[in-house]
Amino acid sequence: MKAKLKLVGVILAALFLSGCQQSLSNAKQASDSKGIMSRNQDVTVVEQTRLNTVDISKVNSFNKLRSSTEGLFRLGNNGRVNNGLAQSYRISKNAKTYTFKLRKNARWSNGQPITASDFVYSWCRSVRPQTRSVNSNLFDGIKNAEKIRKGELPADRLGVTALSNHELRVTLDHPMVYFETLLAYPLFAPQHQATVQRYGTQYGTSANKQIYSGPFKLVKWHANSASRTLVPNPFYWDKSHVYLKRLTIVTSKSPSQDLKDYHNGKVAEIQLIGKQIPENKNNRDYVVRPFSLMRIIDYNFTTDSTGNKKLINNRNARLAISHAISRRRLINSALQNASLAPKGFVTAGLSKNNLNHSDFANQQEASSYVKGNATAATHEWAAAKQQLHVKSATLTLATPNDAISIRVAKNLKSQLENRLQGLTVHVISLDSTRLASRVSREHFDLLLTGWGADYPDPLSFLQSMTSNSRHNYGHWHDAKYDQLVNTISNNQSTNNQLRWEQMLSAEKRLTEQQGVTPLYQQADSFLTNPKLNGVVHNISGVVEDYKSAYWVK
Repeated sequence: MKAKLKLVGVILAALFLSGCQQSLSNAKQASDSKGIMSRNQDVTVVEQTRLNTVDISKVNSFNKLRSSTEGLFRLGNNGRVNNGLAQSYRISKNAKTYTFKLRKNARWSNGQPITASDFVYSWCRSVRPQTRSVNSNLFDGIKNAEKIRKGELPADRLGVTALSNHELRVTLDHPMVYFETLLAYPLFAPQHQATVQRYGTQYGTSANKQIYSGPFKLVKWHANSASRTLVPNPFYWDKSHVYLKRLTIVTSKSPSQDLKDYHNGKVAEIQLIGKQIPENKNNRDYVVRPFSLMRIIDYNFTTDSTGNKKLINNRNARLAISHAISRRRLINSALQNASLAPKGFVTAGLSKNNLNHSDFANQQEASSYVKGNATAATHEWAAAKQQLHVKSATLTLATPNDAISIRVAKNLKSQLENRLQGLTVHVISLDSTRLASRVSREHFDLLLTGWGADYPDPLSFLQSMTSNSRHNYGHWHDAKYDQLVNTISNNQSTNNQLRWEQMLSAEKRLTEQQGVTPLYQQADSFLTNPKLNGVVHNISGVVEDYKSAYWVK
């Protein structure tokens, strides 16, 4: 999570292609109708959390690497797959072998050529279990990736081969309808082996301990610093379409200070929080962007508290918690923004059915389980207490310590304690390092977290809750669900309608059992300077890209 348009942008699933040659021509920069470029091309924007590494094998949020990293493809507007380091590619008739031709002018930020071997090294490094990549499961579907992750095969058995310096072959275990879009994710970018080996454990911990394949390179940054500065990569293959001279990304100081900095012209964009949203809705700079990010309550099914473990493993208790929460009250009171109430675990606007063009979220069959229902909550909670022979319970809710998460947690505490008699919720707000430590040690009962789609397909959500997923922090286990997702993940058929129905069945099983409790689909409100043009926004994957951003007068 991974964590991210006007309401509601839609991204179509990648088209299923076979037996054809795909040419990716350079897109021309559209002329700007608002005026000519200004002389000053320095941009500063605000984000909510800090970056802890630029090692693509280990980073949690790839959106933070959006401007300094490039792989075979990159996402354009509306999820369109655009040319990156791949000049063209071929797909075999069985849709299981891809052959990519790399650009001969593709170079690292130090001027050295980017080769097919750089991709092979990068992918093998990320999949190798010793690397401990939290996102290595995204390679599943590439030949032998899952077995390598489990330590059953060496990394050099991964289905990726450098046929020459500029030709890369990738072999899949089964067809993947979203594969091209997946490859636009920075995880699949190349890595320079000599640089990794030179810096060892310090690789990616500061700007000068990494080299860059994207349109920008970092020149000022170290792990967890409050800001980072990027400048154009002088060796980038498409540098003629990179217009900014400097991109500075600063961590939010406070909502009030951010707003003051925006009005003083110090930053080009800020996220609005709480009462700032209704106060600025009539501002001409106000925009809303929904993301394919679902905020959730994650249950710890293996919590070290015996009593709480029994409670969490009781389905009635989980249903009661979900039904006790009014999502509309949560959104209106705690967020005060345009976030969407969930219809299931999979977000709206992510993927459409190829046959009837229905949104997957609208077809989810267990939506009643993620709606507030005070009567159902009372009955389910009473049933759970009777089954467990308890009259009261105290649960800890662990949450990040950013302003939004704290507001959401307090609202949840109020709703749950008011609706579920005898329940006490203790909120524990921690910084990212301490929270990650607590989660890794499984010292929580409930966890306020979220999951965002890495690619525009429901499987991106569904895979995260299987028993063997590293992102299943609470260790929810359901054999039927695992079997359904495994069938979808390893589907050798090209029958997309059957696959769609299987995904709906899996989502229904997860929601009926409340393996996690969806709270809301995130839609954030921003003030954005209208003179900043050319920024690409998407609902999933890399949701912001400043490659071709520029100021106009």
